[in-house]
Amino acid sequence: MEQLDALDRQIVAALVRNGRAPWRLIADVLGQQERTVARRGNKLLESGVVRTNSFINPSSVSSRSAFLLRVTAAPRNLRGVCTWLAEQEESSWVTALSGTNEAVAELFLSPDELGGLLYRRLSGVDGVQSFSMTPLLEYFRTPSGWTPDVLDKKQYAALHRDEDGRLAGIRTGQPGEALDETNQALAELLHLNGRATVDELATELSVSKATVSRRLEAMTNSGALFIRAVVDPAVLGFPVESLITLTRSGKAAESPGKHLAGLPVTRWAAASGEDVLAQVALPGLDELRLLLDDLRQMETVTSVRSSVYAEIFKRSTVMYRDGIPERPAREV
Repeated sequence: MEQLDALDRQIVAALVRNGRAPWRLIADVLGQQERTVARRGNKLLESGVVRTNSFINPSSVSSRSAFLLRVTAAPRNLRGVCTWLAEQEESSWVTALSGTNEAVAELFLSPDELGGLLYRRLSGVDGVQSFSMTPLLEYFRTPSGWTPDVLDKKQYAALHRDEDGRLAGIRTGQPGEALDETNQALAELLHLNGRATVDELATELSVSKATVSRRLEAMTNSGALFIRAVVDPAVLGFPVESLITLTRSGKAAESPGKHLAGLPVTRWAAASGEDVLAQVALPGLDELRLLLDDLRQMETVTSVRSSVYAEIFKRSTVMYRDGIPERPAREV
């Protein structure tokens, strides 16, 4: 995959931080002319190198909670299993690992849906050999909070506040209130185009611009709605993606998760029991080795395991076909 030049990488990193940031704000942060940033940014969006969409947080608007599913499949069937998982509306991301013939996915389900998914639907998919499902009890980072080592901390802060306050919206076992019809329609429009203007959204919904602005702000501030830039880390210079699993000791159990969340390489980190899981993106295998060595030195970590991603099938609810993200059927 061809990498972007320095300015394009900075624009994409800015969109990762704030998918709806005005071109003027991004230009100010980068010290560039607005017309240059707008021209390049629109070209990047039109090409599909980066896209913005909305992600409704099921934990905030329903009784669904987050789970990590691992599926072992016959090697010849693994891609088919991954594709099936990616097609399920409950999944937010799906990948195949290189270390084993295993698929890993994040899913949002209510407790009464677990049996149906595992023992009626998944067990009937060709090639499935075994599976395990564990709840994700606490999030330390989601892709919305990823800060790749492209901009500095001051620039990221100027673009948008950190997501830490909103992570409380991804919780377990606390049923949320469903979105009303207008908010649901607004979220669906933003899923097609996360940068749709307030004017465009108001016209589509036949409501006032003030209504759109008020509802959008309320949903994003509460953690019910995330607006994310979806991009392959490789285009930013980070082609090696890996799933890391840390086993924590009993003392200071939170520190490994918080430590990982604070690293620029970490795209996603969550806890499940004594384990902390993290998705990381790095320039190469040497950097991955150094990261693993550093993690093994932590007093609160008893073991570290890592498996490099072999293929992406879904990223931030966007389906991938043969490594290419699907484009929406229509755009606002």
